[in-house]
Amino acid sequence: MGLTAANGLIDLHLHGAFGVDVLTADEAGLDRLALGLEERGVAGFVPTLVPVPLDALAPLLSRLSAWVRSRRPGDGRGAMPLGIHLEGPFVSPNRSGALHRDALLDGSDARRVGAFFEAVGDLPGRSIVTMAPEIPGGLDLVSAFVKRGFLVSLGHTEADVPTLDGALRRGARHMTHFGNAMKPLHHRDAGPIGWGLLHDEVTVDVIADLHHLSPQMLALVRRCKGPGGFVLISDAAPCAGLPDGDHLVWGETLTVTDGAVRNASGNLAGSAALLPDCVARLAASGVATLEEARHAASETPRRLLASG
Repeated sequence: MGLTAANGLIDLHLHGAFGVDVLTADEAGLDRLALGLEERGVAGFVPTLVPVPLDALAPLLSRLSAWVRSRRPGDGRGAMPLGIHLEGPFVSPNRSGALHRDALLDGSDARRVGAFFEAVGDLPGRSIVTMAPEIPGGLDLVSAFVKRGFLVSLGHTEADVPTLDGALRRGARHMTHFGNAMKPLHHRDAGPIGWGLLHDEVTVDVIADLHHLSPQMLALVRRCKGPGGFVLISDAAPCAGLPDGDHLVWGETLTVTDGAVRNASGNLAGSAALLPDCVARLAASGVATLEEARHAASETPRRLLASG
C-alpha cells in the first residue's frame, strides 16, 4: 500500500482522541482524529481496537479498513494510518485490565478461531495484535498471526518464562504497554517483566504519561533495553485531548482527573495524553533526553513496523 509517515511521531497504540472513538467513528470522524493528531505533531498512527463481540468484528474492520485504504501520503487529511492494531481478544482474562472480559476469546474453540480470522480478513498496512501466549492454544495463535504478517506483541499476560520463550521461538518480538496489565516481577519468578527486560531481541512499548509507570520504572526500562529497545505509545482513549470530567466510552463512564483516565472501578483505562505529551513528560522527568524520547516515538516504531 505504501502508507508512510516519513517524518514526525508514530503512535502504535491509540484508541481515539478528541471525542473520536475508532470503534464507532465514521470517515468524517476518523479524518477529524487524524487532523487533530497531525496538528499536534503525530505523523502516523495505528488505530487500536479493544475486543468486541465476534459478530460485530467484520463490519467494524470493514469500515476502518476502507478508511485506511482510502488514505494517501500528503492527501491533506491528517496523520497517516499505518495499519490496524487488535488489542485482544486473545488475552488473559486475569490481566484484561479495562478490556471487556465478555468479548475475550482463546484458542480452544477451532470454530470461533476460524470465524475470528475470517472476520479479520486481509487488513491494510502493518497489522499488530496484542495477545497472551499462555491462554489455551496461545502458542499456535502466535504462529497463526505471524504467518498472516502480524506484528505479534505480548500483553495482557501472566505467562511464565517457558511459555514466553515458546512465543519468542514462534515469532513474537514485542510487548504491549510494558509493566501494565501483566504479572508483576517477583524475586522467584521473572515473569513477563523480567523476561522482557532480559531479551535484547524483544522490544517493549511503554505509556510515558507518568500515570501508568513511575519515572523509576521508566528508567529501568531505558537502562535495560537501551535507546533503541523501547517505544513510546500513548494508549490514548477517545477522551484524550478533552477537558477533565466524565466521558462515555466503550459503553461505560470514564473519568479524566488530572490527566489520568479511570473507569468506575478506579482502574486506569487508557491515557488522556497524546504521544507528544508522553515525549515531553519522559524528557522532563530526566529519564531520557528529548532526542532519545523523540527517537523512541519515531524511529524505533518506524523500524518496528518495517520489520519482518
